[in-house]
Amino acid sequence: MSSHANPSDKKALVPIHHRDEGPGLLKDTLLQRGWEVEEVQLWRGEGLPEPSIYRLLIVMGGPMSVNEEGIYPFLQEEKVLLKKWLRDGKPAIGVCLGAQLMAHALGARVYRGPEEEIGWYEVRLTEGGRRDPCLRGFPEVFPVFQWHGETFELPERATLLATSATYPHQAFRVGSYAYAFQFHLEVTEEMLRRWFEDEDEGRHTSIFSPLPGLLPRLHELCGSLMDSFLRRISGRGGL
Repeated sequence: MSSHANPSDKKALVPIHHRDEGPGLLKDTLLQRGWEVEEVQLWRGEGLPEPSIYRLLIVMGGPMSVNEEGIYPFLQEEKVLLKKWLRDGKPAIGVCLGAQLMAHALGARVYRGPEEEIGWYEVRLTEGGRRDPCLRGFPEVFPVFQWHGETFELPERATLLATSATYPHQAFRVGSYAYAFQFHLEVTEEMLRRWFEDEDEGRHTSIFSPLPGLLPRLHELCGSLMDSFLRRISGRGGL
């Protein structure tokens, strides 16, 4: 696959698994850079479109397990799309469940982790992460927002980018243009408050009280990642 894109190639497909699990800052960045973003509400029964007209695939999170095809039949069709998309070396970003789906599509096992991570946690770049062209501006250790209870084995030929003590596989890249993040860089304050709207906010002071200090930095990291990533898939960046 050529890494050079024509201006008309700036179309992104974003499968959505839950009404509250949208692309957040990822979508904002794409729109600011002149991309078209088509969200497909899988949870509502919308089917996946013909993928050939899209340049970028962004697979978002959700409360379900990769292994729950019987409960969420749309996962089966999505896995077929992902396997072909990644096999063809096309640009992709997976977030949380999306990262697990990418790992699964690449033949890796997805399974329950040792404990749930809900809130702010630090992750650390690996040597591969420090050398990665899209993560070079990241600090070696940085806080991210997590909400997951499952994890995945590292797929064959994938480069591990970020790790933590409890969940060693926090991010990976496969090929040159496919990135998977177990954590959320895309969250906004509005998204977080929507995620916790049915619960007593006082029980989640550890999530909301650090927002003024953590969210701006998270947004900087998300913007840095996306700028580098979009330059690369447009043929203006290198490894």
